[in-house]
Amino acid sequence: MPLPRGKARPAPPRKGCRSKLEREVGRLEEVLREETALHAILEHALDHAAVTLADMSYLPADAQELLASISAMEASVSNLEEEMVALHFQLIQERNERRLVEYRAKQQRPAVCSHRSAKSESDDAASHTKPSRGDKVHPCAAAHPHSAAPPLHRQLSSQTLAGGGADPSHLSEDIVRCMRNIFISLSDSRREASRSRTNSNPSSAENRPSPSGISAFWSLSEPSSISSWVQSPQVDLNQNNSLLASETVFDPYKAREKLSWADIGSYGAASEVSWMSAGKKQLDYAAESLRKFRLLIEQLAEVNPVHLNDDARLAFWINLYNALLMHAYLAYGVPRSDMKLFSLMQKAAYTIGGNSFSAAFIEYVILKMKPPNHRPQMALLLALQKIKAPEEHKKFCISAPEPLLTFALSCGMYSSPAVKIYTASNVREELQDAQRDFIRASVGVSRKGKLLIPKMLHCFARGFVDDNSFPIWISHFLPQQQATFVEHCVSRRRQSLLGTRTFGIIPFDSRFRYLFLPDMGSLN
Repeated sequence: MPLPRGKARPAPPRKGCRSKLEREVGRLEEVLREETALHAILEHALDHAAVTLADMSYLPADAQELLASISAMEASVSNLEEEMVALHFQLIQERNERRLVEYRAKQQRPAVCSHRSAKSESDDAASHTKPSRGDKVHPCAAAHPHSAAPPLHRQLSSQTLAGGGADPSHLSEDIVRCMRNIFISLSDSRREASRSRTNSNPSSAENRPSPSGISAFWSLSEPSSISSWVQSPQVDLNQNNSLLASETVFDPYKAREKLSWADIGSYGAASEVSWMSAGKKQLDYAAESLRKFRLLIEQLAEVNPVHLNDDARLAFWINLYNALLMHAYLAYGVPRSDMKLFSLMQKAAYTIGGNSFSAAFIEYVILKMKPPNHRPQMALLLALQKIKAPEEHKKFCISAPEPLLTFALSCGMYSSPAVKIYTASNVREELQDAQRDFIRASVGVSRKGKLLIPKMLHCFARGFVDDNSFPIWISHFLPQQQATFVEHCVSRRRQSLLGTRTFGIIPFDSRFRYLFLPDMGSLN
């Protein structure tokens, strides 16, 4: 029986082997923790995030020193890149100013005075059809008849023009006011040319542009709104004809099948710029305005918005964002896709208080806007290319997101809200008014009594309003008669078409167009 005893003897070495393996596993776990911590530190460094001393405790002293040097170099490179973009933007601006001044000087030479009037109209027409290679081409602007740019020096505050110690809030108001008037002035030449051609050729009256600057194809491609409304068995025109507008009334958000309200609130007095031209009168005005605009931008580099309260900071960044995008369109031209627009928004920047801020950074970091679901391509670009926020720039951000900014920020598209000047003392009420005014101007009904709403508005509200309650929510922003009419139409559709959604969505239209609400401040 000695053999079984011999087989039982190896048991003690088996226990020692197990403890040895456990120690090895513990050591490997410790190495894994250190490697994981190192990976996190390096990943944070690549993202320009702050690295604390506790995070670097796993690293050797020379590695910590090297990592600190790399972080400092990355910050320096980032600052240099921002300065380079700002200088490039300024160069483009000065180049355009010089071209305008050269054009003005060329037009004032006595040698061309004798035949200037004969060539002005033909040259202006050629500039729209066959621009020269060196000229900056912009989408033209057919301005609403209400648009008239008063002299700029009467509108800018004396404190701003005097320079030095400019108030950030007043400065931002003057900047967007100045750019607004430049856009409207550059839009006037085609309107004037159209009027002169109409006066000289009365037979072309039927081709006269509509007040909103939209071609008359609506009346050619669609039956009369009034007649189609009469044909609809669900609507009583005799009771509701005072609520609906004729086709000649300005509708800033005209869409197929949409019937316009007779009363659209403050948008009825909006100035529309859907393309721009460069006649002599407009270039003369723009040359002076751009010089004054440059003075405003130079003062912007000296202000510090960090010390503004929440409301003043909000109004400051809204005004600057709208002005910056308009300025970028003048300097670089209008992009033809969301991808090119996103690139432009990253490139165009203002220097404020010694720091460079791009349009994209202002919108998505400082103003904390969410990706626009009504523009899927832009939302995808933001998801793929996240905008990095340096730690020192976070102090410029607003304290909390403001959803109503959806109705204040304009990217210069047909479906965008109108641009107006926001004030530090009343910005919250002005944002509420912006929401109400946009809804009153953009929401309409179809020929069959179906509520029509823009996609941007639907994406804004669907987070807190379900589809069944959407018409009721819309009605709260409409005048009493319009709200009653909408509720009546919705009730009829629900009775006759069970299970059918009571409203339709108007797609987002990305064509170039700016709307400018009247500037109440300039009237004081």
